[in-house]
Amino acid sequence: MGKQPTQGQKKTKDQIAKAASQRSKQTKKKWTKGRAKDKLNNAVYLDQASYKQIETQLPKMGALITVSTVSDKFKVNGSLARRCIRHFAKSGLLVPAGDQNSKQYIFTVNAQVVAAQKAAAAAAAADKPQTQKKAPAKK
Repeated sequence: MGKQPTQGQKKTKDQIAKAASQRSKQTKKKWTKGRAKDKLNNAVYLDQASYKQIETQLPKMGALITVSTVSDKFKVNGSLARRCIRHFAKSGLLVPAGDQNSKQYIFTVNAQVVAAQKAAAAAAAADKPQTQKKAPAKK
């Protein structure tokens, strides 16, 4: 709102037209600053290295494994995360947690399979001949 004319004065048509033209030149007030969300650059394909990483890290993720947790941790898109969960569920590494819905995959780690993998890794480490390092020669 501009200044009101003093008592007894009226605005002329020129003053009214000038005020209207100045008002149209101003930009309209925006109430929100449209904050843009950063676009995720998630992988669409799995290579051998990322598959191995998912295979080793997935059992360590804890009690709750969903599409979103796999997608966030391994930087893969949602459809690839669903495929990974289905693949590891078929192989027995993951077991469903409760009743399953076709829209939301909720899985947990199969503790028996993880324990068997740890035992196999420990047995393989025990079977390896350990080489002893020579002590450095004293001067």
